[in-house]
Amino acid sequence: MHNDLFNLPAGPPELCFDKNEFVKTTFSVDEFLHKNRNAALEALRDDLGIYLKVLRSAMIELINEDYADFVNLSSNLVGLNQSIDGIQVPLGQLKEEIIVVKMTLADTMNELQQSLLEKKILRNYLKSVQSIGKVRKLIGNLENLLINQISSTNLNPTLLERAAFCYIQLVYDLQFCDKLIEANFGSNKAKELHDKLLSWLELHFLQCLDESNDQLERCLHIYATLSDYEAVESTYRQKIVAKRMQSIISEKSLQNTPRGLAGIYEQILSFVTNDLERLISLNRSNRVKGFDFFVNSFWCEIEQRLENHMSSIFAPGNPDSFYRKYNETIDFLEQLEKIIGDPKAIAKFRMHGQYKQFQLRWNLPVYFQIRFQEIGGKLETSCSSSATKALVKPQNNFRLLPFVTSLQCIQTCWSDGIYVKQIFIRFYKLTLQILSRLSVWVDECIAIKEFDQETNKIEFYVFLHSDIVQLAKYLVDHSKIIVQLAPVEVAEHANALRQNFLNSCDLLSEKRGKIANRIVQEILSKSVSCIKQVNDIPRLYRKTNRDVPSKPCGYVDQMLDPSRRFREQYGNEIGVETCQEICRNLFSSLNIQYYSAVFDVLTSVQKTEESLRRLKNLREKSTTNASANDRQGLTDDDKIRLQLQVDIIHWSTEIEKVGVAISDVEKLDHLKALVEESAKIKIVK
Repeated sequence: MHNDLFNLPAGPPELCFDKNEFVKTTFSVDEFLHKNRNAALEALRDDLGIYLKVLRSAMIELINEDYADFVNLSSNLVGLNQSIDGIQVPLGQLKEEIIVVKMTLADTMNELQQSLLEKKILRNYLKSVQSIGKVRKLIGNLENLLINQISSTNLNPTLLERAAFCYIQLVYDLQFCDKLIEANFGSNKAKELHDKLLSWLELHFLQCLDESNDQLERCLHIYATLSDYEAVESTYRQKIVAKRMQSIISEKSLQNTPRGLAGIYEQILSFVTNDLERLISLNRSNRVKGFDFFVNSFWCEIEQRLENHMSSIFAPGNPDSFYRKYNETIDFLEQLEKIIGDPKAIAKFRMHGQYKQFQLRWNLPVYFQIRFQEIGGKLETSCSSSATKALVKPQNNFRLLPFVTSLQCIQTCWSDGIYVKQIFIRFYKLTLQILSRLSVWVDECIAIKEFDQETNKIEFYVFLHSDIVQLAKYLVDHSKIIVQLAPVEVAEHANALRQNFLNSCDLLSEKRGKIANRIVQEILSKSVSCIKQVNDIPRLYRKTNRDVPSKPCGYVDQMLDPSRRFREQYGNEIGVETCQEICRNLFSSLNIQYYSAVFDVLTSVQKTEESLRRLKNLREKSTTNASANDRQGLTDDDKIRLQLQVDIIHWSTEIEKVGVAISDVEKLDHLKALVEESAKIKIVK
């Protein structure tokens, strides 16, 4: 009940709850208490009691107002039971009468249905009797036609056509008298006559194949009238195709034919163009329909004989021979499809069960596994060796044997005599595996900490870097070749295949950064020891009365010599950009340590200078003139600072000559600023 239909009596306005909550259909005591949780329980109890009294008063007033209606309702119901009892008996009688009528109607309907069923059976019997007469008459006519055919010197296609139409009518009438004894006799007789008719048609069909007139088309129409498509296809297969292929398809013929399997396929194609083409053209021109001599007669026989009498061609043990025979077979199938011509007929040919079975006979997975072992074994042999001088074998713009082998393996995968289009995905994955294995080998070389004494580490890493660059260039071009070799069903995904292939190349190219870092570490190990000579500069000028320094110390050139030799020997091979990057990282690493050494020397010089100054101040007999003379000349500490400034200017100049900006060398600006601030005399370049 909704509160719009029922108005509750108003209560005192000071109630702590809403009276309309009680008439909601979703009223819940728990929800009511939760909503009025702010009120005290005693106050809520008192308010509920007050409103209960209001409701009781309203109920009493409502009864008092409608008291007359309550009394009238009671008086109106007096005698109602007697009225009901009065009409109960007539209604029961009416029900029984209705049941009797329904039973009568049901019995009448059953009798009517039984009569109709008997009439139908009689009608069928009558039709069967009539059909028996027709069947006997048709059997007699068909026998006369076949007897006349036997007595004639030449096969008469007109009689055969009449016999075919007569047999069709006979089959139609036989279906109406199958349950009778005479019908059983007629069915057996009809089958016997059908076999005789087919035997004469078979002779006529074979005669038509040898003639050049249009009787062949007429003969096929007779077969179509009888719906005996399989009969004529089986005849052509057994009498023509099998007879001709018996001498062509055999192991002996395979061994004796000069061109082997290709020569056998040529003979089969010659049979198709010279003998079968006439039947194919009739199907292609829609002059006759329902026949498929190419698939059901020719191909089924060819495929079965290839499997049973030339099974050696499917053996994958010799991969070269298997590849040659498989490709010759693919060319043979393509030539057959060209002869068929019609795309729908070609699709039907490819979907045929024996075509699929023939394709599965060629064990391409085993062939690929053999090729995989050949190619993968060759690569694994070259990548299993550690980084030694023996791996340096320049060939085809590559320096290291694993790269030469990897390139050869990739080329082998897609070369004639190896690649099979039908297993494109397997060769594509093998190519990616070759790149992955080479990438693992590169990581192993980068991780090597100790080389043998004969191996030049820097040279090996340079060769490794340059080979990656050369291989990446080749693979970018080779990716186009891979896409071109992809089969038609994969061509729509050519861009994705090419991109995945290039991504694998990029993963290999990313190794160049690690290789460059190893080159930097090797050069750094030869240069960093020279930085220790910075600590010897103070000994060169203390108490030695040397001249003011104007030339850089030899250790600066010694630090630069390894990088100079690297640029001279490998600059062209590793590339200008990479060489600059290596020099930039090398000079940054050297300069950080150089800065630390110079800072330590300057700090030491400053501490020594301050100590001497304090000693001088403590001398009691020092004269003013002597102090003035000391201030006029350069001290040993000043010469040390000046020498450091000359060295660092030479260091910066040589770095700039290489083509590396000073700002690109870490802390080089700080180093120059450090010595310039510490020197008393500024040297201009």
